[in-house]
Amino acid sequence: MTPKLRVLIPSNGGKGYPPKTPCPVNSPTPTKIETDGFKGDIWVFVKGYNGELNKGDGKEYFGVKGRESMSYGIVVRGKYKNSFNADQVVFGNVFEKSIKDNLPWGTSIATKFMYFVDPTVEADIYADKPWALSPALATMAHLSLTSEKGGNEKPYIDEDSSKWLEENVEEDARLADDIPPFTDDKSQISTRKKWLTKSSNRQAVEVDPDTEVGMEFSNGLLDFNTLSAQLPPPFSLQIPLLKYWDGQPVTYVCQAKPPKGESPIGQQVYWSVAFEIVDEEVKAALEKKGGRVLSHGEDQSDNEGDKKDDGEQEEENDDVD
Repeated sequence: MTPKLRVLIPSNGGKGYPPKTPCPVNSPTPTKIETDGFKGDIWVFVKGYNGELNKGDGKEYFGVKGRESMSYGIVVRGKYKNSFNADQVVFGNVFEKSIKDNLPWGTSIATKFMYFVDPTVEADIYADKPWALSPALATMAHLSLTSEKGGNEKPYIDEDSSKWLEENVEEDARLADDIPPFTDDKSQISTRKKWLTKSSNRQAVEVDPDTEVGMEFSNGLLDFNTLSAQLPPPFSLQIPLLKYWDGQPVTYVCQAKPPKGESPIGQQVYWSVAFEIVDEEVKAALEKKGGRVLSHGEDQSDNEGDKKDDGEQEEENDDVD
């Protein structure tokens, strides 16, 4: 059985968290998004998507070179309303309640894999409100930075970061390393990620409100349709996530890095994306086990009479555009 899902993003004109507005999935047309810290476009793609506001098979994304093996992608392009250095903005997952009693077998292996893939990640999965966050400009699968006027509405990001980074390293940043040369897109991505692994390099880069930032996060490890995670060799582990689901959505946030010693939870969030299960059979099975669904959006089970159909929601999104 493929559980029915929906995707949520922040409501326009408000804060970047929590995400409460249903978002089209697999649409080549962007959804406009504006929060108190960010303004731009967002696309969400899920391979084989079975859920609300399904706009196609996502061929405009999954057919692009380098995305063929991805299972999902989050693409955001726009401008941040205040300047920040590359060490101050992080991206990753946050949860509203503890997950330590529902962690699957193999969690320690998955955690090792997480640090292996992204050495910049910081996490506390045993906290009352768990989190795992990485420097945003370092962790993105594809990143573009430009001071030129916008107009690019491709539903994916062409890597275009190294030249901008080289030109915008602070002149007095003596601790910053030189950015190595690259030969193609693949080497530009690895060069950018490796260079931004060092905090001193990140701190030397200032991104101002005139800079258009394109961010694309994707992978082929997490399958939202089977709700399972597949880790490649040498880890070689498959985790049936639905079996351990505690009712919470999977939420991605792009937010401010907390001051040292403070929790990331409660800091300013620029934008967020949540994947929620709205499948009634799955929800009923959870409740039978004594669990409870935690939703960022309106509680659908208590408001069936007010539920909008896909056509009505499309009109609402079109009005925002």
